[in-house]
Amino acid sequence: MTAVQGPRVTLRAFRPEEIEDAMRRMGGGIEPSNGGQSMRRRARLQGSGARNDWEVLFAVEAEGRLVGDAQGRCSDHAMPPGVWEIGIELWDPADRGRGLGREAVAHLSTHLFEHEAAIRVQATTDVVNSPMRRVLESLGFGFEGVLRGFMPTGEGTARDYAIYGITIDDWTTRRLERGVWGLKERARTRER
Repeated sequence: MTAVQGPRVTLRAFRPEEIEDAMRRMGGGIEPSNGGQSMRRRARLQGSGARNDWEVLFAVEAEGRLVGDAQGRCSDHAMPPGVWEIGIELWDPADRGRGLGREAVAHLSTHLFEHEAAIRVQATTDVVNSPMRRVLESLGFGFEGVLRGFMPTGEGTARDYAIYGITIDDWTTRRLERGVWGLKERARTRER
């Protein structure tokens, strides 16, 4: 198991006693619509903290409590080798806007570049999600365009999403200029 511990945020495996809560809260609190989806989500949570065929999933812990989830996805069937897509969700709105998401994205991206042979890390977010867009831009991710009609909604329409990316070369340059993402302390990655 891998854990990434930073100044305020730790990325780690979900603990067995956290699985049910995470089942309810992941994906914006939308329960999987069928038994197969539910079983897959449970299996992902149980295997968190370690890379599987297509993803590494982490619990996001801050202030000694579980506050969300973060994942990196790199499927051989969907992405070129070394290209990772990341996602993060802080479940309680009170935990947003405090820098926890920024630190989690920074540590996840660093982990992917340093330990998962990433050559590129990318993220998408709703075009109206200004806070997430600012987080990505503050970490050096470049805005690369709008994916029109990208994310389906429950109303039968699809939302436009902005895509951001950072390459290993950009990350290395930024690290040399500012330290690790401009954070005061470097995160420690440890294998358990």
